[in-house]
Amino acid sequence: MGHTRLGPLPKTKSWNQVVETLTGRRRVGFPVLSSASPVHTIAAQTIRAAKATLAKATGDAGVRYTFYLLTQLALASRRPDWRVALHEYGIVLSDQSSVFDLTAEVQSAIDRYVGGTSFGPTDLSEMAQQAAGEALTSLLAAETPSMFGDLDSNDLKNSVRGLSTKKGFGQLGQRFFARFVARFLNFHLSRATAGGLGAPRLQNLAQIGEFNEALTTHCEESARIVRDFCGDWYSKTEYERGIDLANSSRFLAIAVRKLRGELQQQGSVS
Repeated sequence: MGHTRLGPLPKTKSWNQVVETLTGRRRVGFPVLSSASPVHTIAAQTIRAAKATLAKATGDAGVRYTFYLLTQLALASRRPDWRVALHEYGIVLSDQSSVFDLTAEVQSAIDRYVGGTSFGPTDLSEMAQQAAGEALTSLLAAETPSMFGDLDSNDLKNSVRGLSTKKGFGQLGQRFFARFVARFLNFHLSRATAGGLGAPRLQNLAQIGEFNEALTTHCEESARIVRDFCGDWYSKTEYERGIDLANSSRFLAIAVRKLRGELQQQGSVS
């Protein structure tokens, strides 16, 4: 399960082209394809730093719990007493709860768990927490009449239930890992750009929006490598033995390895 290599996955923009969007080098007429160009150097530095950061993710209690909680949220939606099931994790919903309420409760549940560990919150756990919230919001908002209220009591549950199938959880996994990787790529890219060019070259909100869209799309496409893997693991594991924190953490480690391999390929492509 999950060991098929698809070959290089097609990207709307290559990683170097995403970096170009941030630096503005193409706009001011600098060459960007040379291996000696500032863009090439910044892109390579960012990939190396991101791979090192991602390697630490599987040992982070907050990252592990965040992914586990996503599995339990999906599974709870299949139960008639789904609010009771979620209450076990400190997620409290009412008949009128919205997507916004759900994501806020998930965030609070992660905060309480991480706050109870000996390590407390880390940069990685906070990135994973934010990625989970963004993944849920982006997927559920399209399936519910309103993000903030005026929902039928079953609207929210039915929307979440769409994520509880093999295909649905594959989409949720892809979106979570994409947003997670995007956050620390952005972090390392900002530092590398400031070091390589003196400061980021984005001049206005339109350019910032262009970069954010390019980065998000690139990470979504990169995370395709774990989409089917997530769905297959989720369906098979729940059927055979049930999903717990231990086996979801082991799966997380394998998924992260795949993502690191994808970053390695991006770092070797100009």
